[in-house]
Amino acid sequence: MIDRLQVMAAGLIPLSFAAGIEPAHAAQPDEGDTIVVTAQRRPERPEDVPIFLTAISGLDLERMQATDMASLGKVAPSLHMTRTGAFTQPFLRGVGKRSTLGVENSIATYVDGVYLASSISALLDLRGIDRVEVLNGPQGTLFGRNATGGVIQVATRDPDPGLNGEAELHAGTYGYVRGDVYLTGGSDRMAGNLAVSLSRNGGYGTNLFTGKKDQGEVDHSLVARSKWIWRPDEGLKLTLAGDYQDIEQDFTQMPVAGFQPVGNPRVLDLRDSDHDGSNRMHFKYGGGSLKAEAAIGGVNFMSLTALRLMHARYHADLDVGPQLLLFAAPDTEQKQFSQEFQLQSPDEARLRWVAGLYYIHLQERYDPTIFRYGGSYSDMLGGRIFQTLSDIGRMSSYAAYAQATLPIGEATRLTGGLRYTIEKRSVEAFGERLFDNPPFVRPIPGLPLPAEEPLKQSDTFRALTWRASVDHDFSDALMGFASVSRGFQSGGWNLQTPQVPSFGPETLDDYEAGFKYVDGSGRLKADAAIFYYDYSDLQLSAFTPIGSVTTNAASADIYGLDVQLGARLGDRTNVTLGAQWLKAQFNRFSNATCTDYSQDAASPYLPVQCDVTGNRLPFAPKFTAHLGANHRLSLGRSGTLLLSGNMAHNSGYFSEVDNVVRQDAYTTVDLSAEWRPVRRGPSIRFWVLNLTDAHYYGTLVTFPTTGVLQRPAEPRRFGASIGYAF
Repeated sequence: MIDRLQVMAAGLIPLSFAAGIEPAHAAQPDEGDTIVVTAQRRPERPEDVPIFLTAISGLDLERMQATDMASLGKVAPSLHMTRTGAFTQPFLRGVGKRSTLGVENSIATYVDGVYLASSISALLDLRGIDRVEVLNGPQGTLFGRNATGGVIQVATRDPDPGLNGEAELHAGTYGYVRGDVYLTGGSDRMAGNLAVSLSRNGGYGTNLFTGKKDQGEVDHSLVARSKWIWRPDEGLKLTLAGDYQDIEQDFTQMPVAGFQPVGNPRVLDLRDSDHDGSNRMHFKYGGGSLKAEAAIGGVNFMSLTALRLMHARYHADLDVGPQLLLFAAPDTEQKQFSQEFQLQSPDEARLRWVAGLYYIHLQERYDPTIFRYGGSYSDMLGGRIFQTLSDIGRMSSYAAYAQATLPIGEATRLTGGLRYTIEKRSVEAFGERLFDNPPFVRPIPGLPLPAEEPLKQSDTFRALTWRASVDHDFSDALMGFASVSRGFQSGGWNLQTPQVPSFGPETLDDYEAGFKYVDGSGRLKADAAIFYYDYSDLQLSAFTPIGSVTTNAASADIYGLDVQLGARLGDRTNVTLGAQWLKAQFNRFSNATCTDYSQDAASPYLPVQCDVTGNRLPFAPKFTAHLGANHRLSLGRSGTLLLSGNMAHNSGYFSEVDNVVRQDAYTTVDLSAEWRPVRRGPSIRFWVLNLTDAHYYGTLVTFPTTGVLQRPAEPRRFGASIGYAF
């Protein structure tokens, strides 16, 4: 797999390796530039789009130090980011899931129009990009499958004609070192860029078993991106892009206070651990895309072809203690190919429409997943000492979509859209268990042995999704909108437990109304929306003794209020404020998988069936908010000093459907001060992350028969960066 990925990157994209960093200062837009978004698959100002969205420029992400997917929730209050092991999992307005192979996120992530099916490869670095768009609510018409709760769009920067670039070096506490290089050049006819970043980070806590301070360590992170644009004539534009990311890190999970794991580790601090097994994770992923845009007979045509590959090896000491009780070592890979054809109305047309065809094929596998057992844990399982699971899942999805916006008079517009999706899924699997007593080799319940014919299952899912909205200009400054839309995610098989019957599709109906205000000077912007979700057959994953199992809850109700404000105070100060109030609860869920936390349970943390009707959805805080500000202080001929800060608050949330394990409320503060010269030259920035040293979890999960485990978020960190633009 690694060799094939390297051949693809070297052969398909000879001048790029791709996914990462363009240093922010040399080619970033000015503060007054207007962000253009593509939430409706065409360039528009955010205030003209009848969707509640958060659009953040790459420059603002740098200033607020939200430079990876994990930190994006600090600047988009409706978004909560978490991880379970190797898998990155966004929750938007309370909608999301513990995704794994076979169970994709219900918040779709796109980079330059290409869908990232792998939630492992959604662990993106966001330095130096053009912008991020977070689209709230189902986007099933234009973005299709797996956009049940919304979409995260990442747009990379286009190359500029003329040779220029930037180099930047960062250093900070805990052994943090990072170097970024960005080059761009060419002509109006053909231009390209290349961005490469390499970083490492020391550990935040000590493993008491080994004495090494490697908890949370990043051995290396290589991120690169390249994009080439060729305009052979006035009516044709070709864009070749590629990306590659290679990360090796420690991802140790530790016990949550009050919940003793089976391994009985000594824990002296939130970030200390006491384990004997490896928790190293190594991810490699990347891909290439070719986009063709042409004007044909007065209609705009677009073709987007993309190939992506992912390979990940990771280890997990699940008993988190100083003896061999339970250890996991999955080896995963994924291949993805997609093709989209799209037609759009001319820009000047009164009736604006878009229509297209979309195809994606996905192949993913555990090859294999290994579990090792020992000591009392092996005795509890009847002498089991080893388990191997190998399986492969395939998916092919076909869709046709169309959406049109019709003006009614001078101030009102009606929008309607439909998408029809056919998705075929299949799974093949086998596995075995080894015991220290006869019969020494036994099948995993429900699966054949490796020497036998593998288990084969398949199914086809069909769905019609839609959107209808009306928006009205009450004045030149105020636009109001109301919409109703449906999102859909197909059923399938969780590849951790392929022998379990397939889970069914989920649907979400969104009823929403809001307004967008921009004053004549552009100094004050305000957005607000109220929404109600009717969420049916929602897919939920829970850890059981045989692995992660995905089932369907009956229904849930979600409603809330989103607010965003932006103000320019004078010519030198900008302030942003975002907040969300949310109520998300199960309307009916009588057969949920819960945990018996009592000390007299038949086995530790035993999964039990329970009724969680009325409970809150996991990872759905009642209130979130962020406050950001930056101020530019002129130093005359000595340059400019830019002061920036961002505060983010989360009221806390439950991690499981039984509403027992909870993350308490927390607030983070990030600050920076940057000096820039009058002309291009060296710049210096001093920064601090998590100034309050807030203790909160990046991962929070209950493993059956093991314990309640967490991976702490990064502590307070200080650092400095020096850059040079040329």
